Amino acid sequence: MATPKRTRSVRPSLRGPWPPYIHRRNPVVQKLNGEHRGEVTVPNLVFASAGGAMVRNRFRQFNIKLPAAQGTGAGGAVRSMTLQQSPRSFSQQTAQALPFPPALFRAVSSSPADVANQRAMHELYDSMFQQLIQAIEFGFNLYRQSAALVDVVINGPVALGGRLVGPKLDDLILSAPSVISWIGAKVAMRDAVARGVHQQWSRVADSASVPGMAWYPAFAAFPGPFTPPTPNVPTPVVVLLRNPSLLATPALKGAMRSCLRGRFDYSDEFFESLSAGFEWAMETWKVTQMVVQALGTGPIPSFAPPYVPVGPVVGGRILPGSHIAS
Repeated sequence: MATPKRTRSVRPSLRGPWPPYIHRRNPVVQKLNGEHRGEVTVPNLVFASAGGAMVRNRFRQFNIKLPAAQGTGAGGAVRSMTLQQSPRSFSQQTAQALPFPPALFRAVSSSPADVANQRAMHELYDSMFQQLIQAIEFGFNLYRQSAALVDVVINGPVALGGRLVGPKLDDLILSAPSVISWIGAKVAMRDAVARGVHQQWSRVADSASVPGMAWYPAFAAFPGPFTPPTPNVPTPVVVLLRNPSLLATPALKGAMRSCLRGRFDYSDEFFESLSAGFEWAMETWKVTQMVVQALGTGPIPSFAPPYVPVGPVVGGRILPGSHIAS
């Protein structure tokens, strides 16, 4: 008598009451299991490249003329700091002031002290802009890698509600290599920018929701008691944002200003310029970033073969994951 051939059972990699063959045919599960080896294009928030020029141009529009270097008036606090943090000093004999533009400030006169003051202030603020822009881009793109939709309800093919959650954005910005080692008076500006961006983005994320979209067409009539994890129809993230005005320049500038501890010269102009650049970068990002790999699943209570061979999902949900990371 011939020995029956032993068959190898297929064990699904994700738990669920669906048949193993459904798992094997699901390309999303294959990707999670490492069976798919494809490169993913990640649309990062792009701020440091084109956004840097926009921020500086906005700052120059204030047409700031520095007070005399000998005084201790409105610019005294920052000027004393630049003596310690800038490679130049007021005693350096400089023949000519920096042209405006590209300089961020105008020199009040062509005296050596005022010219050196202009150069030191320009170098300080220009480096602060550059490093904070890099930090915001760094922090937000880290946040994006783990942000996820939660509390979304799926009925039939339609997903509704929810919100966007992720790590604290200000902590990620403050951990950026470009600003983590800052010391002195600049720390107050760094912290105000990070906390202001975090405050406004958190309010945007809390108000984000899926506006009743047919993300899962197969869930309208599924032939089984429970659906396997199924990816959503890719959707631009802008569709989920309910209150984008929270990232507008006036709102973001106000948040940064409210988070500033102490005093820093030209902080209002600085915050407005940085906020305008960030708003521009976000406008581009939110229409190119897609919500993908939001794996939906749920029960089909009406499934009762052979009399009711198919049915709609009722009370489904989205599995935990990173939903704006690719």
